[in-house]
Amino acid sequence: MRRLLACLPVLAATACVPLGPPSPLAALPGTPPGATIATASLPGWQQDDTAQALKAFVLGCKTIDQMPPDTSLGGTGLAQSAAGQAGQWQAVCAAAQAIAPNDEAAARQFFETDFTAYALPDPALITGYFEPEYPGAKNIGPGYRVPLYAKPAVASLAALPRAAIDHGALTRKAPVTAYLTNPVDAFMLQIQGSGRILLANGKTLRVGFDGDNGQPYTPIGRLLVQNGDITPDQVSFQGIAAWLHANPAQAQALMEQNQNYVYLRPLGPLPDDEGAPGTLGVPLTAGRSLAVDKSVIPLGTPIFLTTTDPVTNAPIARLT
Repeated sequence: MRRLLACLPVLAATACVPLGPPSPLAALPGTPPGATIATASLPGWQQDDTAQALKAFVLGCKTIDQMPPDTSLGGTGLAQSAAGQAGQWQAVCAAAQAIAPNDEAAARQFFETDFTAYALPDPALITGYFEPEYPGAKNIGPGYRVPLYAKPAVASLAALPRAAIDHGALTRKAPVTAYLTNPVDAFMLQIQGSGRILLANGKTLRVGFDGDNGQPYTPIGRLLVQNGDITPDQVSFQGIAAWLHANPAQAQALMEQNQNYVYLRPLGPLPDDEGAPGTLGVPLTAGRSLAVDKSVIPLGTPIFLTTTDPVTNAPIARLT
């Protein structure tokens, strides 16, 4: 049985799902949604370091292997029916884990033999992710008074809106993961969902997503543009943070328009070169881990990405 990668016509994606015999291959330009494409013909496929992609895939497999076969991984339509359960992945995961690390030829043959590229119907928004670093402390003290909370055990407290939390509603009622210098750093760290806190003793505290309050998320970058405070091309992590720091009198009220509050927990000791855990609980791999909406694409699915670097316009084509 062949399997499915997935390809967008402009921003390509590839999703690995058991598919059965592929239909006649379609040319990539103008490929209609649902058409299959020869994996080896994907633009940039031959130049990609497939062995690196395989390493990231295997990390996910190690978690999927431990799941009951009927565990849902998400997906919709064909992706859900063909690859939406852990048991549908376990055979191909076993084959992947049998390949020697850094064996580029074997990794390439594995994906070309066991997967078929499948055209997705819609374009995708590609954004970047990183772990911001901020100075902080494990205990409250001079210069470190802005708490980062872990998720409260009491559901009614966990559901409080941001403004209530910012004004002390969780004081002594929820575990504090760390204290930062200012509320802008705390807000931006929550937007990323994980980060690194640089402690005074030279050590680094890694923190990661611990759930949220369930309140609606409002992107404040959009509000800044609507208010004429910044231009659309200034909407970035750095641009938003710079405006908040430069406008402290308005910053707190603006941040509180985003009622969504992300709780952060200590991640424990992790190697410096290892990313924060993703939804599957395995470390994110730089340049190879991709966030997906699991209501559309099952977790763990390989995605072949074709886009351009927003700064240099250099092409980016890789299996993620």
